[in-house]
Amino acid sequence: MAHRRGFLREFLTNRSTVGAIAPSSKGLAKAITKPARSCVGARRWLEVGPGTGVFTRELVDAMGEGDHFDVVELNAAFCKTLRADVLPQNDHVVLHEGSIEDASISGNYHAIVCGLPYNAFPTNVSRSILRRLVQLLRPGGTLSFFEYAAIRHMRSAVSSKSVKRAMLWHATFIARLEQDMRGRRELVMMNMPPAWAVHLTKEDAQP
Repeated sequence: MAHRRGFLREFLTNRSTVGAIAPSSKGLAKAITKPARSCVGARRWLEVGPGTGVFTRELVDAMGEGDHFDVVELNAAFCKTLRADVLPQNDHVVLHEGSIEDASISGNYHAIVCGLPYNAFPTNVSRSILRRLVQLLRPGGTLSFFEYAAIRHMRSAVSSKSVKRAMLWHATFIARLEQDMRGRRELVMMNMPPAWAVHLTKEDAQP
């Protein structure tokens, strides 16, 4: 309950970087992290925008010998929670406090899990982040993120023309990525609000 109150507090004070009023559900966490947890052998994972660590806990629990896990979080309060309550203290899990655009990470990840609030970002920022995450994947690796079901339709009904245009551009960009990267979706109803778990798998050639 305490981490939910903390999440709401950060949403109210940092709406540009915190895109939900509550952490994601256990069901969504299972769906988002499934490709990462399904990898075999020594795995390299990256999580971006973990918040209070709902997805992070699933990945930490699934870690095995030889795995490496990088976590990138911009919000200082969330970083404090992650250090204190979620992340183990060892050399195999590294927390990078800052933006994904500035993080010093080497890439070649088997799986990337992203919880950033794309709908709260300007379109050019969302595209820049997504492109970088795709670049950080190794061939055959999977990028996983979520989108709230019907959120674009609801926002479109009350938004200005410029916001509607930006939302359309973003939707088109995501659709193109899904076509180029063997995209697949899973609807998770047990979340508030219901959400799509989106998985994009990188082919041998750069999309």
